[in-house]
Amino acid sequence: MCRLLSTGTVRPLGRMRGASNETLLATVTGSDVPEGPQRTVRTVLKTRAGERPLHDFPSGTLSLREVASHRLSAHLGLDVVPPTVWRDDIGTGASLQAYVESDPTAEEPVVLAAEEAVDDGLAPVLRAVLSDGTDVVLAHSLTADMRALALFDVLINNADRKGGHVLRGAWEFDGHSPPRVALQAIDNGLSFHAEPKLRTVLWGFAGSPLTADERALVERVQSEDLDPVLGDVLATAEIDALSERAAILLDAGTLPLPDDDRHVVPWPPL
Repeated sequence: MCRLLSTGTVRPLGRMRGASNETLLATVTGSDVPEGPQRTVRTVLKTRAGERPLHDFPSGTLSLREVASHRLSAHLGLDVVPPTVWRDDIGTGASLQAYVESDPTAEEPVVLAAEEAVDDGLAPVLRAVLSDGTDVVLAHSLTADMRALALFDVLINNADRKGGHVLRGAWEFDGHSPPRVALQAIDNGLSFHAEPKLRTVLWGFAGSPLTADERALVERVQSEDLDPVLGDVLATAEIDALSERAAILLDAGTLPLPDDDRHVVPWPPL
């Protein structure tokens, strides 16, 4: 898929509603292998020129951080971020991400539910009141893949993990086999900041000890030279900070608890 996204012909279809930065639905037509059959896939296109300036992230870097998130996810074998590539040939540059089609039959990973409906399979994060006065709880599932995403977000210092950015769906449709439905994390542009920025709705695992497998994964982040993977999309200080966060995780031995001195849930949370 990454080769198709990197070399295929891009056709923008229109702007996607609700995005704070320029986000376009597009198609890409190309092949997965040299001289292979042509096919067309849907993608999400985020241009560098269409990014809204932020006071705490360098201008023109958010779409690059989308690419960095996919690369690290793939490098670590987590595969929680859809294939995402950088295209220099689109304006001043843009990221292209495989479009995720949500599975309507799958259980939602993040839900708004009545308090009595929050069972042992859900972790309550916050209480809210809807516009009609209904009391609800924002909660997320406690599955293994959600825990992997929570750990991944700690590593990349995700500053905007809303519930709507976590999907159960598929991005690969080849017409020959059923699509592989899995947890997919989208909208990862506010990540990899060198300063602590973690804001997420996935706090249900906070304070729990790292497993042996999680420690091994974090040790890779702390010890490996990630410049070949991330050096063209992140600043050196940001890659160094990633390694430092991994070292802090290993020293603590647990997933972090929310900080008391700053907002730790994004707004809006969904």
